[in-house]
Amino acid sequence: MIGRVIQANMRSFVFGTRVPESDVPVFGALVKTPIRHRQATIYGLIYDIAVNEDDDGMTRMLSVAEDAREEDIDWQRSRLIPLNVNVLCVGYREADGPIRRQFPPQPPIALNEIECCENDELIQFTQRLDHFQLVLDARDAPCDELLAASISQAADAREAGLRRDFVVACGRELARLLMGDSLRIEQIIRRIRWDERA
Repeated sequence: MIGRVIQANMRSFVFGTRVPESDVPVFGALVKTPIRHRQATIYGLIYDIAVNEDDDGMTRMLSVAEDAREEDIDWQRSRLIPLNVNVLCVGYREADGPIRRQFPPQPPIALNEIECCENDELIQFTQRLDHFQLVLDARDAPCDELLAASISQAADAREAGLRRDFVVACGRELARLLMGDSLRIEQIIRRIRWDERA
């Protein structure tokens, strides 16, 4: 578990977390949370991460101190960081049914647990690319950057020999969805980064 839901609607939700700097969730990561409707699981992509004010004001004091010591800064950075993380809903699964890449039937409720999806679940979710349209239609999220980041992570989750084929399939789906907007397609594809090592 990396956090708990703070607020939610049908299209997105926000969760709060306090994790060490090394465990901060990343932009474009696929996360999941349960809902009561038919024991379903909602899947979503992280599209914004905001650092909250520190409770004791130490960060603010260190930022303006002329003689701040490196050990004080290192100590402050090693503490748990309070974050608000925004997530775009991109699919759901009822019990052991198939993954549906559409908005869930209901939003998660406050304090539901959030988990990061492991590589095998990320691969399974991205076997089909139907969620691309949900991302491209998102009003509040930086949709092009979000798609590129999520494609990059899904490619890296695959075995080295399968990464290129996956990225090519994503490029074809983008070309189909954004037909006539070759500049936008090119910009998204240029942002995709994956480990090409065999």
